[in-house]
Amino acid sequence: MPVLFTKNPGKNTVLGVWQITETVDELVSAIDLSETEKHVLNSYKHDKRKKHWLSYRVLISKLSEASSKVHYSDFGKPYLLNDRKSKHISITHSGDYSAVIIDADTSVGIDIEEISRRIERVSSKFLSDEELVFIDKENFLAHLTICWTAKEALFKISGNDYYDFKEQIKLFPFKYAPHGSIQAELTGESQSVNLVVHFEKISDYFLSYVIL
Repeated sequence: MPVLFTKNPGKNTVLGVWQITETVDELVSAIDLSETEKHVLNSYKHDKRKKHWLSYRVLISKLSEASSKVHYSDFGKPYLLNDRKSKHISITHSGDYSAVIIDADTSVGIDIEEISRRIERVSSKFLSDEELVFIDKENFLAHLTICWTAKEALFKISGNDYYDFKEQIKLFPFKYAPHGSIQAELTGESQSVNLVVHFEKISDYFLSYVIL
């Protein structure tokens, strides 16, 4: 099974990336699905969606206890529940990859996205004028993709749909690179939180993750 890599970016944190090369049947055979999960899987019409859904569940089983199941809060934020103990988790998938980050103690966020021109068309919707200024013109699409994945990862920390990408999730200026970190700020109704987002290039994709 193609676990591309795993690492421990925090004391109680594990992160894994899966490169999807299997068929749907091969992924199904690699995990024990409940009847409810089988029903969800069969509700998806396209194999690509099924592969994404299955691959990150197989990855979770390799990173955590095999009996861990994905649950969701009222806001749709995923978490793991095993032996009555909840674990924080964030999930992402794009194209040929899926990725998971798990932490026993604190919220985490992760996102992966393929570099494409689609990101340019929506850049003004998720980046402020101040953020657009520091985008590297020679690596324009790649730099935009880093920003998008960083903001997605930060958004997933909150566990709800409160944050506005453009106004309330701020990225401080950083230079384009294949890997690195970004200083960021989440601004809520009553307080602001400063966080560090880490990013890295994987083939034609960028992966970003953050630990609260």
